[in-house]
Amino acid sequence: MIILAHDGSLYGDWVARYALNFAVAETDRKLLALHVLDGKTSQELVTSKFAQLETACRNRGIDFIPQLLPLDSGVYRSLRHAIPHAPEALLVCGTRIKAKKRTFLRGSVAEQLLRCHQCPVLALRVVQPGLLGSPRHLLMPLAGHVSGFPRVWPIFQRLSVNLQRVHLFRSLHVRQLRHAYLNPARQRRLLSAGEAYLEKIFAEMSAHLPEQRFSVERQAMISSDWPNAVLIQASRLKVQMILLGVSERNLAHRTFYGVGIERVLRETPCDVGIYRGP
Repeated sequence: MIILAHDGSLYGDWVARYALNFAVAETDRKLLALHVLDGKTSQELVTSKFAQLETACRNRGIDFIPQLLPLDSGVYRSLRHAIPHAPEALLVCGTRIKAKKRTFLRGSVAEQLLRCHQCPVLALRVVQPGLLGSPRHLLMPLAGHVSGFPRVWPIFQRLSVNLQRVHLFRSLHVRQLRHAYLNPARQRRLLSAGEAYLEKIFAEMSAHLPEQRFSVERQAMISSDWPNAVLIQASRLKVQMILLGVSERNLAHRTFYGVGIERVLRETPCDVGIYRGP
C-alpha cells in the first residue's frame, strides 16, 4: 500500500504523481490519501482534488481510499493516528520552503513524519513537476550506514520501475583544515574504503534486482563539504532526482547533517527525496 499525505495545494498534486506511480506497481494497487482539515485549504477544494485523484487512480487500476481527517492537536498528530502500522507500506509526503523559517524540512510536518516508525517514509521536494513523478536518472549519496542497501530498498524498489541510470556516490567527509594536509597514502585508504562500501551496496542491489534494467555508476570522493559535493554531482551528471537517507540521529544532529540537508533542498537542480527506511 502507498499512503499519501496531501496538503490540498498544487504542490501536493505534484507529490501525488509520485504516489500514483508507486501505487500502480504495488501488489495490492492501493492508494490511501490523507488530508487534515486544518482550515488552510477549503474542504470543497480538497474534495475536488481528491475526485481528480480518484479518476486518475481508476484509469490506472488503482484502488483509491480517501480520508478527510478532523484536526487533532496538530496536523502531524492527526496524520499519525490515521497511518496504519504497515512495514510493507510507504508513506509519501511533500516538503517545501516555510516563508518565515526559511527552511524546507526542519520544524515541518514532513520532519515529524520521518520520525514516525509506523512505515517507511519518503518526503519529496519537487522542482521538476514536468517529470510527472517518474525520474529516470537517480543520484544516491550514501553515508556509509551499516544496514546497507536493505535500508533504502522499500523506497528504491518503487523508484526502480522507470529508472535508466543510477549513480551511487560516497562523499567521505574530512574536516576542512585536515583536508588540506591529507597525505596520498591516507587519501588512498579513505577512497579504497569508500569504493569497497559502494561495491557492497551494488552487490546487495543486484541481489534484490537480479534483472535490473538500469545502468549503475559508482564514485567515492573525499570532501570537506558533502552538500556541495552532492550538488556538484547532481549538476554534472544531470540527474533528475537525489535520494538522501536520514536516521533518528541525523534528524536530531541538526548542527551538521540537518544543515547539510537543508542546503541540498534549497539549492538542488532536481527533485529530492528524503527517506527513512524501516
